Formats: sequence, C-alpha cells, structure tokens
Amino acid sequence: MEIPSDIDAVLKRLLDPHEDGANSQLAPEDEAYLNSLIDSVRAGRRAVLIVEDADERLRYMFSNATRAEAVTMLGKVVEAAGRRLTEGDD
Repeated sequence: MEIPSDIDAVLKRLLDPHEDGANSQLAPEDEAYLNSLIDSVRAGRRAVLIVEDADERLRYMFSNATRAEAVTMLGKVVEAAGRRLTEGDD
C-alpha cells in the first residue's frame, strides 16, 4: 500500500471536483466539516486519513503523527463508536 507524503496534494484531490467534472457527493454541512478538519491538520493537529477506493483497496496516510500515534487514534475512534452503539446513539 502506498502512503502519500504530500498531504496538501491528497487533501486538494479530495476537495476539488473530480477530473471528469462530477460534483461532490458530500452534503454542504459535510463539506464544511471536512474543511474544518483540514484546517486542523494544516494547523498541526494529528490525523489519520482513510479512503476506500472503488476496488475496495484502502488508501491511507498519517499526518503529524507516528504510526503508533495513528493506531492509538484509531483505537479511540473504535472505542467511542462502540460506546455510542452501546448507548443507542447511532
């Protein structure tokens, strides 16, 4: 699996319309939320970005984080999601 070294290029690709001219499939509030996350990454916050391609291959990158920090962050996401599911908050 390739891990991109240029976060700006990856984020630009995510935010720019696709090359074929298709519009974003994100709702406006999701676009705004994604932009706020990108601003946080650019400000130096740690991040893990995961995208599943059409062929079900995962592409991912860590920004401002080591692999160990990235795994810790993913663990926190799984734990929080499990708590919400247990409490009935979908």
